[in-house]
Order: sequence, then C-alpha cells, then structure tokens
Amino acid sequence: MPIVQISTNLKTIGSSFLKATTLLVSELTKKSEKDVLVMVNKDFEVYYNGSSDPLAFIRFTSIGMPKEDHVKYSASIAEHFNSELSICKSRVVVEFYSPPPTDLGKSGSTIAELKKMQQ
Repeated sequence: MPIVQISTNLKTIGSSFLKATTLLVSELTKKSEKDVLVMVNKDFEVYYNGSSDPLAFIRFTSIGMPKEDHVKYSASIAEHFNSELSICKSRVVVEFYSPPPTDLGKSGSTIAELKKMQQ
C-alpha cells in the first residue's frame, strides 16, 4: 500500500494531478492503482535554500521498497512535479520510508495480518 504525502506551498492542486500521481506511483511500485494513497497539504509556508519559491516535500512510504530504487523514484517524481506543477526539480525533496508490514494498518488490522488472511 504505497502512501504519498505531499506538502507544498502552492495554493491549488487539481484532482487531475492527484490522479496522475496515483498512476505514477502505481507504475513505479508495480502495485495496484487502487492500493495507492495520495494526499496533499497545500498552501503552507516554507523557506528552503534562501527562497520561498514553489517547493514540494514528499514522504513516499511503501512496504518492501528497495533502497536501490530510490534514485529512479526520485528522478521520476521530480520530473512529474516539474512537468505537472512547474516546480523546479531542485525544489522537490523526497523522503523514502519502507516500514515492515506489521507497522502499517488498514481496515482495522495490519498489512501483515491481512496478508496472512489472504493465504
């Protein structure tokens, strides 16, 4: 269940961007689009690298995400934010997190327990 939390100082983000981001994350992680959660916190104040120009901070969470894929994911995400929202690639900051399946809950259980029930 990939989770993408986006914080940006942009005032508006359209639903088409959320859909496009969901598709991108689904392609990158090879996980179903229906399992991808994308949320946006917009219009927050931020100052980075001497400027308050448009910026996006992304927390990308996905169980089993290989560390060797982080560079590829970061490049794809930066390009996506640049082409869709005109945010300079140098102002797209991504934090990757790959929790164990026991540490992510869904439907009143954990991913680990839900996987056991599917077997």
